[in-house]
Amino acid sequence: MDEELLAISEEIFTYIINRLTFHLRFMDPAINRFARVGDTMEYRCDGVFFHYSPIALIRTFRARPEELIHGYLHVVLHSVFQHLYFANNRKMSLWNLAADMAVENVILELGLDCTKTEADEERKRLIGKVKEKVTDFTAQRIYHALEEMETDEIKLMGPVFSFDSHEVWYEIRDAIGSSESLYGEENRDDPTKGGRNRFEGASHDSDEKSDGEPSGPSEEEIRLIRNALKDWKEISEKIETDLETFHKEEGEQMPALVQSLAALHREKYRYGTFLKKFMRLGEKMKVSETDFDPIFYTYGLQLYHNLPLIEPLESQEMHNIRELVIAIDTSGSCQGDIVQSFLQKTWNIFRQKENFFTHFRIHIIQCDMLIRDVAEITSMAQFDRYIETLEIKGLGGTDFRPVFSYIQNKVDQGVFRKLGGLLYFTDGDGIYPKQQPPWLTAFLFPHNSKDITVPPWAIRYSLEGDE
Repeated sequence: MDEELLAISEEIFTYIINRLTFHLRFMDPAINRFARVGDTMEYRCDGVFFHYSPIALIRTFRARPEELIHGYLHVVLHSVFQHLYFANNRKMSLWNLAADMAVENVILELGLDCTKTEADEERKRLIGKVKEKVTDFTAQRIYHALEEMETDEIKLMGPVFSFDSHEVWYEIRDAIGSSESLYGEENRDDPTKGGRNRFEGASHDSDEKSDGEPSGPSEEEIRLIRNALKDWKEISEKIETDLETFHKEEGEQMPALVQSLAALHREKYRYGTFLKKFMRLGEKMKVSETDFDPIFYTYGLQLYHNLPLIEPLESQEMHNIRELVIAIDTSGSCQGDIVQSFLQKTWNIFRQKENFFTHFRIHIIQCDMLIRDVAEITSMAQFDRYIETLEIKGLGGTDFRPVFSYIQNKVDQGVFRKLGGLLYFTDGDGIYPKQQPPWLTAFLFPHNSKDITVPPWAIRYSLEGDE
């Protein structure tokens, strides 16, 4: 690559970064994050390297510098919102457009003179059309709205919002395997899978596959991607904090950015933490590392020749699931795949760190106006079979009271002795009990539940699209 072209390109990037930083001081760590590589015919970014064509960059800057500043901010926001790491289990065309629309909505709201382009009016019109179907304008919500639109319409919208190529996002997806390998155990979609990917056990001596296609990210690139994710998580959290504190006045002028950051952090962390409320303290057969003193143990081995002074405790106190009721409202929007996804996600989070005592009991109840089906689960294999063969029963109106009566009868009969609580998955439109039950109760909604009134003694929780 011509060194002179690269030098000119770096001057252009310095100009772009200075202009954006001047207006968006709170985003300085994100704007300066990329390492730039002039080696390709299109713009693309993997969260670490920003690839570009020096010739195309220089030509665009000479003719329309605002488009280049706009585009660079577009790419930065993709990384801030971590869109490239959420490509798993997504249709490529829909996720590309959803992510592009989310960042363009933020850029339009910022209203910076240095980022205004000729396509802005058309983008506003199309965004307004989608906003009629979406409450929180995040990429995840936009994606689900786009699923209901015609394919031809989506194809026409794509070029209006696109700036950079997203192919590298799906290379990351294929190489890492899924988001579980990036985010760790708390966000696994399927903990039974060991995080293997198509590169495990393969040789990295060659840059080509056997069929002549590129082999994808190397082990070193994957390591950089993992590290970059951690950095972008910290950067996005810092930006959100700054907008709530030092730059609060600016934050009030850019609700789309604040909303997107809040949704990003809420979606990734909260559901797994929320489910811990339904665990109970008890003893479990497991060596207690916290109550074990290795000094006395090794001293005994030395002094008495393989006879320890103190043995490690064979049990420890921990919060796990012993008894739980999961109720499913089989009316309204709670049908089919959405119910199965809810059960699978909840089950995955509970079991990923052995969150059950040796003996546990879970009752899964399907209910509309009446109780239609009850399944008692006492083993992990039973739960897996239940999800695989799930058949929705009922589909009538909604009355929450029969489930509460059922649980009370089981408590009176001594079936439930240490009930962790009730998770009631519903669309919220039904008859609630008037009196508070003696167990923890949460109503979980498959959508935003701000407009739904639940009893003051109940917990309200809105599941995001990803969850």
